[in-house]
Amino acid sequence: MSDGKKIIGKYIPLSAAIVIAVALGCAVLLLLSSLYTPLADLLSASVGALFRFTLGALTSLFPFSIFECLCILALPLIVLAIVLALTSRADTAARVRTVFILIAVISSVFISYVFTLGVGFHTTTLEHRLGLDTENIEREELLATASELVGEVNSLADKLGLRGVSELGYGDGELSRRLSDSYSALAEELGFFKSIPTRVKPIRLSGIMSDAGITGIYSFFTGEANYNTAYPDYCTPYTVAHELAHQRGFSREDEANFMAYLVCISSPDDYIRYSGYLNLLEYLLGAVYRTDEDEYREIYSSLHPAARADIAAAREVSRAHADTLLGKISDSANDAYLKLNGTEGVVSYNLVVRLAVAYHTAR
Repeated sequence: MSDGKKIIGKYIPLSAAIVIAVALGCAVLLLLSSLYTPLADLLSASVGALFRFTLGALTSLFPFSIFECLCILALPLIVLAIVLALTSRADTAARVRTVFILIAVISSVFISYVFTLGVGFHTTTLEHRLGLDTENIEREELLATASELVGEVNSLADKLGLRGVSELGYGDGELSRRLSDSYSALAEELGFFKSIPTRVKPIRLSGIMSDAGITGIYSFFTGEANYNTAYPDYCTPYTVAHELAHQRGFSREDEANFMAYLVCISSPDDYIRYSGYLNLLEYLLGAVYRTDEDEYREIYSSLHPAARADIAAAREVSRAHADTLLGKISDSANDAYLKLNGTEGVVSYNLVVRLAVAYHTAR
C-alpha cells in the first residue's frame, strides 16, 4: 500500500476524502460558472434542478421545518462536540479522523449550496429571459405602474369583501397546493424553468425571525421554503412564492421577488392575487416616495382602506422588532452574502421595481 493510501486509511476516512474532493471540484465549477453564463445555465438546469427538487420532495414529506429543527439543535450539538473532543482519550489518529469527518460534513453543505443557490446567481438574468428593458425607467412609467397596481388591489379588496386586516382563509397545505399549481402553469407558459409540488413550512419561532428582519427563508441544505408567521396574512402567499422561486432556481433576490409577483397574479385565487399586487405595490410606493412625496401621498390615499390596514399591520410587526442586535447582524450578513454572489447587496431587493415597471410598460 502506498504512503498516500496509508495516510488516508489511518487519518482520513475514505468517504470523507471523497466528499472533500467533490467539494473542491464544486468550488472550481462555481468559479467557472461565475465567468461563463452558459455553464451556470447548464448546471442550474441539470444538477442544480436535481438537488433542489430531490431535497424539496424529501423534506416535503414532513409537516414541520427540518431547517428550524437543525437550527435549534445546532448550538447544543456544537457544545457537545467540543466537550467530547476535550474529554476524549482517543489517540491522535482518531482525533484527526474526527476533524476530517467534520470538514466532510461542512463540505457536503457547501456542495448543496453550489447547486441549489450558488450557480443560480450567475445564470442568464430574468430581464433577459423575459425580454425586458430595465435600464431606462421614466418617472411617469413608475407612477403609471403604481396607479395600475392600486387599481388591481382595490378591485380585489372589493371582490373579497375585505374589511380591516385581511385573512387568508385556509391553511398551509392548501396554500402549498395553490402556489405549486400556479408555478407549474407559469413554468409551462414561460418555458425556462421547471416546477414541482412542494410543501411550505411555517417557522414556529417566528419571533426570532422577526428580530432578524426576515419574513421568509429558503434553506438550501434542506430544500425548504420557510416563512415567518408573525406577519399579517397578506404577506404569506407572496413571501412563500418568493422562497419557492429560490427552490426553482431563481437565486437573485430581485428575480425571486418578481417571480413571486408573476406567480401570485397568475393564480385563480383572488387572495393570492391580492397578496401579489399589494406586496409589489409596496416596493413601488417606496420608489415613488423617494421620487416625489406628494405623488406618494396621493397614490397611497387612493388605496383601499383594507389594504392600508394590512400595510399598517405589517409595519407594526416590523416596528416592534426594529433595531435589534440580531437584526443588525442579519442585515450585515445578508448584504455581504448577496455582494459575495455578485449582486448589489440588500439594494438588489429594490431592483424588482425596475422589473415591474418594465414589465407593465411593455404590456
